[in-house]
Amino acid sequence: MPDFSYSSEIVINAPAQAIFDIVSNPAKHAELAGSNELNTIRQSPAGPVGLGTHIIAEEKVMMADGTGMELTADSIVVTYDAPNSFSFVVNPALPEQIRRIQWWFNMSPEGTGTKVSHEVEVDWGNLTNEMLVGLRDNYEQARAGIVRSGMDQTLVNLKGMTEGGSGGGGGMFGWLKKIFGS
Repeated sequence: MPDFSYSSEIVINAPAQAIFDIVSNPAKHAELAGSNELNTIRQSPAGPVGLGTHIIAEEKVMMADGTGMELTADSIVVTYDAPNSFSFVVNPALPEQIRRIQWWFNMSPEGTGTKVSHEVEVDWGNLTNEMLVGLRDNYEQARAGIVRSGMDQTLVNLKGMTEGGSGGGGGMFGWLKKIFGS
């Protein structure tokens, strides 16, 4: 059972393949990410993305109190099922290994569009590093809200990127647009 999980959904008026082509393209991740935490993304090996592809992100992970931490995260693609599902497991460069942080984008038909479910699970494992134990024990207050609003905004951005335009806009409160419309 994960220590933290969250799922957000949106219906997008676009075919699942068009959506999959964006969420599975590391070059689009910085634009897609609603958290605005991703600075640069690179892929290894170069070429088509598939199972085992590494996505290396330089990012600034923010906390609810406004502080942040620069880090590098090496993710590996663990699900590549076009146009249905794309998932990757993240291994951030931290003082101690976290058991599992996994992100998903799942697409399914919904009327004339596609329902997209964006999910995350965090399993901290048996930590001993004082800073990470403190983050784990206070995750709801320290980081969970940032993750939730970032994921909601990611879906708004994805909708904008697929239905036309460069993104969902709306900054930190774009999730309100998702709920109440523009």
